[in-house]
Amino acid sequence: MKVKDIMEPIKTWLTPEMTVREAIQVMKSTKRMHGLPVNGMIVLDGAMNLVGIVSNMDILGIILPSHVYLDEHHSHISWESIREEKTLAIQSITVGKIMTEDVRVISTNEAILRCADTLRTERIRRLPVTRSDGKVVGVVYLRDVYNALISLLTN
Repeated sequence: MKVKDIMEPIKTWLTPEMTVREAIQVMKSTKRMHGLPVNGMIVLDGAMNLVGIVSNMDILGIILPSHVYLDEHHSHISWESIREEKTLAIQSITVGKIMTEDVRVISTNEAILRCADTLRTERIRRLPVTRSDGKVVGVVYLRDVYNALISLLTN
């Protein structure tokens, strides 16, 4: 089985110029084949070249205040006290500022076992899938790789 057999074709992506707020809206409205929203998206430039990837974790890094820790000394901090600041942040910070630029990719013709190994060893949840000219044509997700391998083992 090859990556192209289980990848999801690219329908939607982010651009580095988008605000984090716009990225959140795109991610919320983009559904995977199983109907759930995506937890991360590729970032393409105007020439449709891969320049990064953004995940929910990257966005949480903007939303969560750096001075808040889960301890008793900060228990007085409420969402309401930081809401305005964080609303302004997601409206002014661009995707280009928070995206991961060093993105691992995988070829459409790569074996699913190689893909699974990359996801596991790199501890990532999604890989952009590229064709021979380097253009991104899809994304393969850990969930889909796992389900495909489990299906092969149990059927």
